[in-house]
Amino acid sequence: MIIRTIALNDGKMYGQNWKGMLVLLGLALFSIWLFTQALSSHLFASRFSQPFAIALADEDQTVNTRLISRQFEETEYLKGFITVHHVTEAEAIRLIEQDQIAGAVVIPKGFTASLYSGDNWPIQFIGNPAQQERSVQMKNELASAVRYISAGQSAVKAVWHAARDGGASPEQLDGLMKDSVVTFMSRALARGELYRERTLTNLPDVKLPEYYTAALGALFAGFFAVRGSRAFAVEKESGVLRRLYAAPVAWWQIGAGKYIALFGVLFVQVAILFGAAVFLFDVYVGSRWGEMLLLLLSCSFTLGAWGMLLGVIGLVSRGADVLGYVGTFLLAFLGGCIYPLFSLPDMLQVLGEWTFQHGMMEGLLILFSGQEELSLLPVCGRLLLVGSLLLSCAAVLFSRVWKARGYGA
Repeated sequence: MIIRTIALNDGKMYGQNWKGMLVLLGLALFSIWLFTQALSSHLFASRFSQPFAIALADEDQTVNTRLISRQFEETEYLKGFITVHHVTEAEAIRLIEQDQIAGAVVIPKGFTASLYSGDNWPIQFIGNPAQQERSVQMKNELASAVRYISAGQSAVKAVWHAARDGGASPEQLDGLMKDSVVTFMSRALARGELYRERTLTNLPDVKLPEYYTAALGALFAGFFAVRGSRAFAVEKESGVLRRLYAAPVAWWQIGAGKYIALFGVLFVQVAILFGAAVFLFDVYVGSRWGEMLLLLLSCSFTLGAWGMLLGVIGLVSRGADVLGYVGTFLLAFLGGCIYPLFSLPDMLQVLGEWTFQHGMMEGLLILFSGQEELSLLPVCGRLLLVGSLLLSCAAVLFSRVWKARGYGA
């Protein structure tokens, strides 16, 4: 009864501050729009699309591979910021070791024959570990520029089977296969497994609106929690906490009531934020409703724990607000919401993967990617673990603050 009363009172207090919450929500949506529509081209042009060199090693040297090489060099999206060196595979590896190129595309000997036979040997993409950002950019540009080979292979098989079922001779089938390969397969450099590259990031591929919704949404969700933590300071200033200290209630009842109210309001805010982003920016969410709900609950649980910890710190320190906003921003930076996680030192990457912002961002990107084979359960488990640790710290600190006032539970 006491817990419910405290939760309802705090919920009413949060409801009275709906204008401030609406302003923060609007700022979050505006930031997503700004980065998606206005700043993304400048950011990528100035930071991630500086000219660099790569190597192209054509070990097969056939008409088809020369067509592939020419298309690679003439792709509009790649012009202007890459310089291509035509070398052998050994020379390409040497250039990588000397840190002269960002990576190398290697077309192996027998590649064209493998297309005729259906074996489909992979083109190799060898990244330069010393130029991680450019290497992963090259891989992403190649993957985004050429997505046709899977469809092309299916088209070749469909044409071949249709001709065979129609009574074509083996010679006709052989000629048709070669013509189909030139028509369909040479239009692309890669399909999903065509590259063998050094993995620099485990985040799934999504569109820019989806990426910024996940990254900036996680950042502003942390700010929601900071704003919610102000409830402790408000009640301290108004004298409500002093009366609670004198009441015959345990510290954990006060804490539980406040956490339930904070959890509820954060769940509503996070749901509204991402629901609005899905509606405004055409973000794909698929039909994994159960996992989506679990992710929202996990995010709200962890955000509530973060807000509780900041609120309790605010009882003993006047700088809790500053700590909350700066700490949330730094955790978002460390978690890859602002700067690519793979660009940080290895030790910081490990720490960043355990920030709640990174967990939120990763979970949302998995959801937005539509890749059913990627499970949200490990991400939700990590969020719940981090939230439990934060909530435990808040509980220990709050119990000490309570007892220091002379009212043991």
